[in-house]
Amino acid sequence: MKTSHADLGLINVLFMPGASGTFLANMLARAITDPWWDDYSPELPNEVFEITKEYINQYNHLAMTWHPFDLKHYDSTYDLKNVNWINLVNTKDELEFTDVMANIKRQHFEGITKKDILDRLYATSNVDYNDCHNWQHEAATMLRVNNNVLDINWSDVFVKGDADVILSMINHLFKGQYTTVSVAENIAKKCIAKHKADLHTYNELKYDPDKVIDNILDKLSTIQN
Repeated sequence: MKTSHADLGLINVLFMPGASGTFLANMLARAITDPWWDDYSPELPNEVFEITKEYINQYNHLAMTWHPFDLKHYDSTYDLKNVNWINLVNTKDELEFTDVMANIKRQHFEGITKKDILDRLYATSNVDYNDCHNWQHEAATMLRVNNNVLDINWSDVFVKGDADVILSMINHLFKGQYTTVSVAENIAKKCIAKHKADLHTYNELKYDPDKVIDNILDKLSTIQN
């Protein structure tokens, strides 16, 4: 029987676009299905996604990914009960980085041009993105009334690679029964590596955006043709 829970995962990750929540969800899902696989690393799905190291999560039934604006249009937001959520929280200072990452990783979207990317890169403020961040706080507050919401600092996962924090996310589902520390440590290591790769792209964009964007779009054009 289809219910309001039918399109949710065992764990649901609420995160800002560009904050690598899909990568994290992929690793959490694998930790759930294969708790002995302590060197797992997600694979890039195809050549298009390889250009900017953009990942997908093929395990949504285990760890479902949600952006704040997606949840805003989910009719059953107020009806959900006893669902496990991870709220991946960015500080205001971190939003500029995640916004740039979300921007450049739109290269595979239909109709995106170099001007679109540059305009957003050079913008002093992205009102829509900031509104999305504000809505994330509101949505998490609403969900917290009838659901199990665990707030996690983005920096603890991707900058610090805190294995204890990552283990707490897994145990949000397993209620303290998940004890494979090596899996949590592997996730921590892979999340740091993912962030460093994004940080490299970010620095290149800031230093020579025209060259980086031209290279990305040229590669994309070659693949699509």
